[in-house]
Amino acid sequence: MIEIRRLFRRKWEPSDPLVAYNNSDGQIVMAAAMHRGNNSYYDRYGYQGSKEIVCIDCKEAGREVPVQLVDAKTRCKHFRHQAGEAPDGLRRHGETAEHLHGKRFIMDWARDQHHILPWSVEDEVWIPGARLRSDVGATATSGRHLAFEVQRKPMDSKEWDRRHGGYQAAGIHDVWLWSPGVSDLVLDLPLNSVVLDMEYESLGVLVAMYGGTYRHPTAERYLVSPTHYASAPLSEWRLSGAGSLVPPPGIAEFIGDKPEPPRLAQLKAHREALARRTSRQPATPVERRTDALRNRTSYSQVLRASASAARIDPEREAQREAEAIERIMGRKR
Repeated sequence: MIEIRRLFRRKWEPSDPLVAYNNSDGQIVMAAAMHRGNNSYYDRYGYQGSKEIVCIDCKEAGREVPVQLVDAKTRCKHFRHQAGEAPDGLRRHGETAEHLHGKRFIMDWARDQHHILPWSVEDEVWIPGARLRSDVGATATSGRHLAFEVQRKPMDSKEWDRRHGGYQAAGIHDVWLWSPGVSDLVLDLPLNSVVLDMEYESLGVLVAMYGGTYRHPTAERYLVSPTHYASAPLSEWRLSGAGSLVPPPGIAEFIGDKPEPPRLAQLKAHREALARRTSRQPATPVERRTDALRNRTSYSQVLRASASAARIDPEREAQREAEAIERIMGRKR
């Protein structure tokens, strides 16, 4: 059953990571499984030992930052940076309980897919040479490697291009699963970038209002900000032999039939225009005309204004320049 639900804004706050990476054995370690004393694993590799247990986020950024295990009475076990060692804002905000639940949710679903090798499904898969770590990795029966990213926080276009491009360069098909609270998520690939709503156990695609009906935000000529998403139960979604998401029949009408290259070109133009506005660069003539039209100026008005504008005569301009130089310099050019 297809349902239309409204996107919601969420104020994201940094949270302490629940997992870390051990450089000594290449394993992802969970804070909940750690304990101190009796020559424990953490005593040997943690902050009081060899300091091989480091922050995953910092490692992806090229920094080796050891983290400490914290066992607070009012909170679950977690890892913490030393003062001054944490990255600004913890860009990915660490591994939260919500994120862990989302990964487990996708792993269970992927193992039940006909075109996926069940024993290949695992979490926290590092991509050799790409400095990338997928939340969930799997292999299709065709041999295609897949990467699932459970993205619960906003991401800027530069980071998206780095990670999505890295997967493509490595020959890995990536699927991005976003929280309904991230309304500015990537809009270019509707079946590579979908909404994962764990509350309703569903997947969905972004939609915007077009003349009284809902469609994908890039389904028309102009990109429109999404306000809702069309969702269906996760059990109704499938994975193809190539690793692509296969939506239930009712979702297809909300995706649009625009091929991938024009959609990517549209999003690129949208991002470039946004970057120019952000940096306060002068608008191009085309953008000025578009802005005039958007400000409810009629097309005929724009044409009349263009027709009434003074025309520049190159010969007359050259003569005026020569006369000005003669007056200033007292001699002809």
